[in-house]
Amino acid sequence: MWTSLKKILPFNINKLGLSQVLELNDICLNWDEILSELFGEDFKNKSRPISFKDKTLVVDCLNSIWASELQTKQIKIIECVNKKIGKGGLEKIRFIS
Repeated sequence: MWTSLKKILPFNINKLGLSQVLELNDICLNWDEILSELFGEDFKNKSRPISFKDKTLVVDCLNSIWASELQTKQIKIIECVNKKIGKGGLEKIRFIS
């Protein structure tokens, strides 16, 4: 009996611990779009997500000024990321420079 990939792939992704890697990839692909939708084009290319673990996203910023600016907007960013990615797994963002 054959089992479709659609059924076994999600189970194996979770079993291998790759779900957070895939979620980080989704966030990275949409990051600049999310920031520019929320705050305008000036926020593009000023930061990039670098890791995602235990519902915390680490974002590397161009400098401490951008890290501080984004920190003040963290709640809106989390809401938008969770809405756009659709998994609701992001609870905190740590901005570093």
